[in-house]
Amino acid sequence: MSTNRFAYDLGEGVRLLVVAGIPVGVIVAGIGSRLAMLLLRLTSPDAVRGVQSDDDFTIGQVTLAGTYHLLLLGAGFGIIGAAAYQWVRPWLLGPWWFRRLTVALGSGVVVGSMLVHADGIDFRVLKPTWLAIGLFIALPALFGLAIGSAVDRIERPGSWTTRGWKRWALPIVLVVPFPPTLPILLVATAVLAVWLMVRPLGAVEWLRRSTGNGFVVRALWLGIALLGLVALRNDITAIT
Repeated sequence: MSTNRFAYDLGEGVRLLVVAGIPVGVIVAGIGSRLAMLLLRLTSPDAVRGVQSDDDFTIGQVTLAGTYHLLLLGAGFGIIGAAAYQWVRPWLLGPWWFRRLTVALGSGVVVGSMLVHADGIDFRVLKPTWLAIGLFIALPALFGLAIGSAVDRIERPGSWTTRGWKRWALPIVLVVPFPPTLPILLVATAVLAVWLMVRPLGAVEWLRRSTGNGFVVRALWLGIALLGLVALRNDITAIT
């Protein structure tokens, strides 16, 4: 691979992570989390207001700094989610709607198992309990549904995000409000650079062409989802 081609592919890969990941992360994970918290504040007893949450937020208190922190977390999560989707995508099966559903369900149980936990106060004081649990499973599931669509559309030839000045301006506009995402992008860039160097060796194509190897890889992804489901079930049982 020529140096120019390597630089172009690397730049395009990072651009895709930013342009697809940050908007979806900010809207679904960031704004979605804020709306979920506002709803739970309204449905929970007045006694929970002022209580410090497990994530160091004050329940019932909406501040500019706290909202920005949620949006920042969403932006970082969006970049990571866009990268994760690209790793999973070659192994998805079925028509497009089934692939979207698979990613959504996987995201819901895996990320949901990280958000829903029995060893804190959030899911014990926020009421109704079923709503609190449901919201923080639904949000990552919605993210999984949205990130696949965003990555596929932006990666498509002729995408409006690649026309003229938008190709270079959009990533800058999206990153500038969230400078703490730069370390995540640096790590992603390093991983992508290594991937571009080893891709010509054809390891992934070899795995995809081999039925046995493909089965093992898909079983691995399924195993991760099942572990998340078991952990989520255990936490829900402990909470309720």
